[in-house]
Amino acid sequence: MLAMRVQSGDLVEVEGQWQEVKAVRTQRYATGGTCVTFVFQTGPVLRFRAGDSVAIRRDGQEVS
Repeated sequence: MLAMRVQSGDLVEVEGQWQEVKAVRTQRYATGGTCVTFVFQTGPVLRFRAGDSVAIRRDGQEVS
């Protein structure tokens, strides 16, 4: 799934472990592109380009 479609409460795979997303923020790079910042319940805050593909679980099922 694209990073820009992730919602609060989704699980995102980070370095082989599933992390629950606490908050999602979108921002603009100075060059004009869009980035998405994931704030997790535990673990690091991560930033992705909006079009990056990420592994997601929602309601116990993997989403593509």
